[in-house]
Amino acid sequence: MMPRRVPFLLPLLIFWLPELLLAANPTPAPGFQGIPWGSTLAELPQLVLVEPDERVDIYEYKEGPARFANEPVDYIKLYAIDDQFARVMIRYRNEETHNRIKQALESEFGKIQHNRGSMIRGLNQEYSWRLDETEINLSYRGLGERGLLMIQSRILAPRFLDLLSDHTH
Repeated sequence: MMPRRVPFLLPLLIFWLPELLLAANPTPAPGFQGIPWGSTLAELPQLVLVEPDERVDIYEYKEGPARFANEPVDYIKLYAIDDQFARVMIRYRNEETHNRIKQALESEFGKIQHNRGSMIRGLNQEYSWRLDETEINLSYRGLGERGLLMIQSRILAPRFLDLLSDHTH
């Protein structure tokens, strides 16, 4: 025989179970390495302004050498548009570093969805992840063994397009 309280507790448990599971496994805040999108980068002591401009300022980490996913990279640049953090660009070299960075991204954001006709091997490789507030694009050129990783806010990054002149097309 079931106690009377169990039928009333069951709907509550079903209602709160997803919230309890999310609290146990919090999803990382949108942004990069603990810096939320929209932050004022000038206020962060670990960064230094390397390229000031009227609307776009570029920052780098003070401490070096630059590393991402435990791999050495050529640079990590953080972009703010209108004083709001919106984009990260990471440049690296060699295929081994590329494979480790791709593996780290897949473990954090899920396996890459291969679209029909997409290039996953060869001289030019393109990968992307589209999250709720973040877009990640990974490009690798086999000729010269150069890679570029761009992580950006889906809300703020379109502002960069406003900077392009109508005469550039």
